[in-house]
Amino acid sequence: MNKLKERFLQSSLRNKLILAFACFIIVPFFVVGGTLSWLYVNSNRTMLLDAVVENNKQVIKNIDTSLQPIMRLSILPMQDKTLLQMMNKDYAASPYPLYEREKDFDTAGGIIKNSMLLNSDLIDSVVIYQNTNKIILGRSHNDYMNHAYLQSDFANESFVRKVLEKKGENVPIGIHSDQLMSFRGTPVVSVGRAIVDPYTKEDLGFILLNVGIDKLKTLWSDIHFTNHTRFYLVDEQQRLIYSQNNDEIGSLVSDVLGSEFDSIRGEGKDYRQDREHYLISATAASANWTAITVIPKSELFGFVNTIVQTIAISLLVLLVLSIITSVYIATGITKPLLILQRKMKLVSQGNLDVTIDIQKGEVGKISMTIDNMLAEIRRMIGQIYRDEQEKRQLEMLALQSQIKPHFMYNTLNVIKWMAKIQGASGIEEALGAFSAVIRFTAKTESDFVTVAEEAAFIRNYTHILDVRYFNKFELSMDIQPEVMSYQTLKFLLQPLVENAIFHGFDEIPYKGKLGIRIYEETGHLVMLVTDNGRGMSQQEDEKPAATGGQLNAIGMDNIRKRIELHFGDAYGLWITSGPDQGTTAKIIVPIINGQGTGE
Repeated sequence: MNKLKERFLQSSLRNKLILAFACFIIVPFFVVGGTLSWLYVNSNRTMLLDAVVENNKQVIKNIDTSLQPIMRLSILPMQDKTLLQMMNKDYAASPYPLYEREKDFDTAGGIIKNSMLLNSDLIDSVVIYQNTNKIILGRSHNDYMNHAYLQSDFANESFVRKVLEKKGENVPIGIHSDQLMSFRGTPVVSVGRAIVDPYTKEDLGFILLNVGIDKLKTLWSDIHFTNHTRFYLVDEQQRLIYSQNNDEIGSLVSDVLGSEFDSIRGEGKDYRQDREHYLISATAASANWTAITVIPKSELFGFVNTIVQTIAISLLVLLVLSIITSVYIATGITKPLLILQRKMKLVSQGNLDVTIDIQKGEVGKISMTIDNMLAEIRRMIGQIYRDEQEKRQLEMLALQSQIKPHFMYNTLNVIKWMAKIQGASGIEEALGAFSAVIRFTAKTESDFVTVAEEAAFIRNYTHILDVRYFNKFELSMDIQPEVMSYQTLKFLLQPLVENAIFHGFDEIPYKGKLGIRIYEETGHLVMLVTDNGRGMSQQEDEKPAATGGQLNAIGMDNIRKRIELHFGDAYGLWITSGPDQGTTAKIIVPIINGQGTGE
């Protein structure tokens, strides 16, 4: 036993799968297949008869369930004040009886359509009859009505008398011809109720809700347990409401099934049988209707034999196919796994250009996932390399811009002290602002500065331009105190301010207004630069100025690229402008509390 176990553990995955499939197929085939066949032969008769019983019960349950809403709808005339008032009217005493009847007829018809027909798909037609004037107060459709039948026989029909005798109770009515509303006397079943005045207990008339046999058939399906299984639905008068033979509808059940089936009643397994048939019945509680299924005995046992033979042949065929399939499946699983193992070994050795290229099966899905993962890794490595290269280029540009600022800063300090000694305060202020600008640009330790530092730089920068342009514009700043300590990329605002002053305020006949607003919104830092300048005909990134200065060369395109490289596509710069409408530039970046560190 131990040797067999050891040999099994040492065998290949393919052989293990084939052996496992064989054990799970052959053993159950003989044990389960033989047992089930024996049980099926002995229990099939009871099972089939139980199925017929349950089918009959379900049909009856569907009938009860569908008739209950119709029965509840039949009480509407006694609950609706409008209908009840119309039922109490004597139109002969009205000054305009024809007009009054037509108006009430339309009202009653509307109530029937909106409150009854919309609540049940089974209802074919509805009739409300008024005793006082012997008229139809309302009906569901106006296509056709047999007025001669209404005046002569309708009120004397046995089912009408039965409804009136019940004094306001609902009355299920078995199969009968609808001669009032149907041109051809369509067979229907009905639910009727006498309309009784709740105060005087006087009979005011009745309501009749008709259900066509075609709609009634939707409550069940003709299940053929054998080729000649027959299903019938019998009403309380022992007449056939439904038969597969339409000519038998309305006939007495004894005329169709024979005298031995008179007064058929019963539920569940209390079925009857004669020498040649099984007869199973179930009776509805609400309508006292009976569902009957008749099964020939010869077909029942012939069906059992056919099923047993079919099961035996099917099991043999499935056995052969299962063994063949087990071999195919085992091979199909192990072969791709071996290929996958070899390829993944190459990946583990550092070869990321490997393509697994297995297209079929679950292993194929894993293969495509690994191929996509390797492609994504290669793409990300390339993207990281390109991003780092672009960052280095931008950093080199920033470093190159520091050479002149250091020299200029030292020289301007000397000029500033000379101006102070000579009492030229205006020159001293301009040089002080310019020195602060140069000092800001000379900071090389990081790409990030605080919002407060960026704002101070912009104030000094605009002060210089204000001197240059002889007070042609004014600056206003609105910065939330909470954001002053936040970090942001250096030189984000300067190109926008330069663009507004050099281009927005160029040749305008009024004083320019430049506004800068910085605030926190939904977890982001928002910077707005607005001006009332001449605007632009379309959104354009400004280009390097003709002066060739290094600060002017850092344009809006540079702003977008730096934001994208540091923070991703979710952040950036947006420009809104129009001719003579000014320009608004909006920058959105993440909130950074420390040096390059987000919240």
